[in-house]
Amino acid sequence: MGTFSVQATVANLADPTMRVTLGLLVDTGATWTTLPGDVAADIGAAQLGMRRVRLADGRVEEWPAAAIHITLDGHEGPTFCLIGPRGGPSRLGAVTLEELGLAVDPAARRLVPATGYLISLTV
Repeated sequence: MGTFSVQATVANLADPTMRVTLGLLVDTGATWTTLPGDVAADIGAAQLGMRRVRLADGRVEEWPAAAIHITLDGHEGPTFCLIGPRGGPSRLGAVTLEELGLAVDPAARRLVPATGYLISLTV
């Protein structure tokens, strides 16, 4: 099945003219979307704090976080992202996929619309 990437446009929430189109590796094992530091700087993403992350090698680090606007596959909306090192990898994480109502079809290596769950309690 393997991995795949998608094209996305990321933008500043307050000024959508500050935007960059880039490829994102679809990584359902990553909680948050990650942007390289240079891309975050290009769109003027304002740091909103730090988030603890566990890396693939087991190390725990704190990475800066920001809120951005993302558009991909005809879906768009605000999302939370981590700001990685300049020139580092770009990843599309699970939180953004859920926020945009998307799921992964690993056999076809593409994103598909997801059906969300809503539990209703009646009195």
